[in-house]
Amino acid sequence: MATISKEFLDSLPADERDEFLSSTLAMLSLNPPEQDDKIMGQKMRDIYKDHRGRIVECSFCRKDEPDDQEFGECTGCRLVLYCSKECQRSDWKQHKVECRKCDDEQTAALHKKVSWRLDQFYAFYSPFIHKLVLDMYRLFNKELDAGDVLFPADTFVDIHLADLPRSAKRPRYYIKEVRVAKMLGNKFQAMSARTKPLERGYAYVHACLTYKYGREHESISSYSQFQYHVSSAELRRIKRSTKEAYAEKVGEHVNYINGIAKGENPRHY
Repeated sequence: MATISKEFLDSLPADERDEFLSSTLAMLSLNPPEQDDKIMGQKMRDIYKDHRGRIVECSFCRKDEPDDQEFGECTGCRLVLYCSKECQRSDWKQHKVECRKCDDEQTAALHKKVSWRLDQFYAFYSPFIHKLVLDMYRLFNKELDAGDVLFPADTFVDIHLADLPRSAKRPRYYIKEVRVAKMLGNKFQAMSARTKPLERGYAYVHACLTYKYGREHESISSYSQFQYHVSSAELRRIKRSTKEAYAEKVGEHVNYINGIAKGENPRHY
């Protein structure tokens, strides 16, 4: 808090000194310095928020997040940040009530935002996702020795995504895991109802982007499908190729997409 020196007051003419003191006292009575500091602090905290609307400071010790360090978040609500595990443990007694109150409105807002980011990821990387999905099916075919059944109707390629640091470009996701999975009954019926009859030699290829969050590892998924022509030449090529060759191709696609997402590879499309 600033102070007023006696020398400054003595240097003022008598009438100006009285006016200055009366106006200063009036201001202090309306807004005490502590209240001003509190109001200003709240305004500054409102300004310094990240892309999720969280105050970028430790929720326990109120330390500001430095430029060269990224604070960890509460994995339950993902609404508060901590500078260290010690601060998180110290704050848990007070925070756990608020953390477990993750109400429906916050959950709905999170689902909406994540669904939008999943769609953005698919739109951004769709040419490479298609190649990755096709090679995953080819690898799956070799593992099962399925012959001509390249795209089983009740399967899909599940691509698990994870967060990148806030410094990365949107949509700030990278591929963590890729697997071929079976559709559950309701999901298979819903996807089948949306499909239209195809010409001979064409098939629907199903892909899914999945993002997990929270302590209970809840997930948000975005399903998509595209048409692909299965030629007899491709089936012969698959029979000649090895499982290791397709596994290597899948790894290359994943590394390429992650390289672009992390800023390590330039875009080529």
